[in-house]
Amino acid sequence: MSNYKNMEISELLEAIKKGEGRDEAFSALEERYMPLMQKRVAQYFAASGSTSEAMQEARIALHSAALSYDADKSGTVTFGLYAGICIANRLKSMLRESARRSERETPYSETERIASGVDLESFIAARDLCARVMDVARSVLSEFEYEVFRLSFEQYTTKDIAGKLQREPKAVDNAKFRISSRLRDNERIRDILSDI
Repeated sequence: MSNYKNMEISELLEAIKKGEGRDEAFSALEERYMPLMQKRVAQYFAASGSTSEAMQEARIALHSAALSYDADKSGTVTFGLYAGICIANRLKSMLRESARRSERETPYSETERIASGVDLESFIAARDLCARVMDVARSVLSEFEYEVFRLSFEQYTTKDIAGKLQREPKAVDNAKFRISSRLRDNERIRDILSDI
């Protein structure tokens, strides 16, 4: 595998796609992107403790990204960014499926769910925080960016958002990048988050 460790990302991707030393090439790629996968898994699953299954899903997403990434068609999107998006989307899908399964298994109404042990004050505080962030987002983002932000907030994938807004997935990804920059640098957002 030492031969693969020294290869450029583009060479590893080519080896994976061609099937020449595919397993060794993917192992080298996986080693390079392990910090990214761990970060995404922690971001979505640290609270639940089910990180081993999530890491497996992250590996599958990385492998799919390696097979589907096309440098000629991706323009300025690097493989790292593309892989990060693919991993995040797969983990979000996993969370949505888990929530759907949980709802099917627990036939409680919203009121019963709150009364059964959820801290009502925390629920209201979280809802208020989300509303404040959405208000700031509405004031600093374009209409399209706001809709992308709102749908992302609701855990829709880039592909789903593109379909709902009748835009290309690349336009949605570009909007997500602009949104991230605008909200990260926004003083009002920082003030809201400092209250937590």
